Amino acid sequence: MIPATFKSHFDMTERERFEYQENRIRLMVERGCKCEVCGKPLHLGNLQLAHRIPKAKGYLKKYGKDVIHHPLNLATVCSLKCNGAVLLDPKTHPIEARKLIRRIYERTQNSQEISYR
Repeated sequence: MIPATFKSHFDMTERERFEYQENRIRLMVERGCKCEVCGKPLHLGNLQLAHRIPKAKGYLKKYGKDVIHHPLNLATVCSLKCNGAVLLDPKTHPIEARKLIRRIYERTQNSQEISYR
């Protein structure tokens, strides 16, 4: 089955839409209901989940879905401007991206965490 994040919202089943929204809300609450960049209050109307390491095909193939969709790779932000501010593309931010990937690998190996998809 294709993870919900790879599908259009129109192609998701009702259960996938519910799980997607539930995960968005969980991350928003865990992170204090504030944009991680500018600190503005978040609500479902302005919440965006930004991938720090982009979910481009090349990165999905290289690092896998469990890294790309891991909660540590997702930032809760309020706008496209703030979305762009959290980007850690390995091509432009190799050291920071490597550190994040290492932290995700350590977490998944130690606790077998499930990524938010």
